[in-house]
Amino acid sequence: MAQRSEQNDKYASLTPLYSRWMDELLGAPIPRETKATCDDCCMCAKPGEVTGCDDRYFAPDIKCCSIVPELSNFLVGGILSSSDLDDDARQGRDSILRRIAEAPVVTPLGLGQSPLFKLVYENQDAFGRSPTLRCPHYVQDSGRCGIWRHRGAVCVAWFCKHTRGAVSHAFWRDGLERLLEIIERNLAAWCISELDIGIDALLDLYGATSDARPPALTPAQLEDRPDRDRQRRLWGKWSGREQEFYIQCARLVEPLSWNKVIEICGSQARIQADLTRNAYEKLVSVEIPPALKVGSFQLVQITSGTSRVRSYSELDPLDVPAAVMETLGYFDGRPTQQALQAIAADKAIQLDPSLVRKLCDFQLLVPAGAAESSK
Repeated sequence: MAQRSEQNDKYASLTPLYSRWMDELLGAPIPRETKATCDDCCMCAKPGEVTGCDDRYFAPDIKCCSIVPELSNFLVGGILSSSDLDDDARQGRDSILRRIAEAPVVTPLGLGQSPLFKLVYENQDAFGRSPTLRCPHYVQDSGRCGIWRHRGAVCVAWFCKHTRGAVSHAFWRDGLERLLEIIERNLAAWCISELDIGIDALLDLYGATSDARPPALTPAQLEDRPDRDRQRRLWGKWSGREQEFYIQCARLVEPLSWNKVIEICGSQARIQADLTRNAYEKLVSVEIPPALKVGSFQLVQITSGTSRVRSYSELDPLDVPAAVMETLGYFDGRPTQQALQAIAADKAIQLDPSLVRKLCDFQLLVPAGAAESSK
């Protein structure tokens, strides 16, 4: 999820493993997301802050750590085999050991979400606000993540607010998160094929079902406890050696180069890597489109001299000075430079290029002729 504060350099936006792979894919650093930090959560109201009727805030002791993360086998192994741990990481490792011992979904593929949690999560409106949803790897004493250096795709790429709005969102969520999810899924399967869990275990893990509807929850699933008999079948030759299996997965994956990862993960990963690279090029570009028009956004609040609007995300509204709002109509598809000259002549306002770029980043202005994105 969001990165740590600037002073904590060891907490980078990516995990060490993913950072190495993205260096090979992108060939340059990824700009930091400075608006969303874990140590100073942008979604928690500050002391004495007056909130508007449309504001949505998270609880300070939950923040966006409001999910049970699915962790691929090699990520679990990386946590278990880590050395030189600080206090947060030690508590994170302990939470992984508890999850292996007690969680309902512990398979050779990794640690999953239980059917009961999925049922609750998909039918709730309490993200960031209910302890029931809090991540089991959240360290309450420090307010930090106990598995930060080995967290998965969703937690790497999730930011509630973005420095460059929709442009950043397109890179992190539509590009990188999807790429890492493909990689995690395929590398987890590759580890299973390399370590041989046995054909009967494979049938239990991957066997097709003819049921059109998902099966009803069993008593064990309703009580959110493991089904020990099923777990023994799923683990096959490695039953009773789950921790060792996960560590071996990490040892298989850790030395892989990016080219080897793509070779293992196949054409879907290769396509998503191309899309991620394209989104990255837009993220680092400051080019302003040659012609602009007004985009689609929602006006959520008007105060003295300022309008709060929401465009690409309900969590990341933008406060726009009234004087700037009055200039938007000049962007009607004519060349951008002509629109700026007309604004200067009629309004005596010189819009700085960085401001125009921000209006584009947050989709208040979009390239003329571009199809509107769905919200």
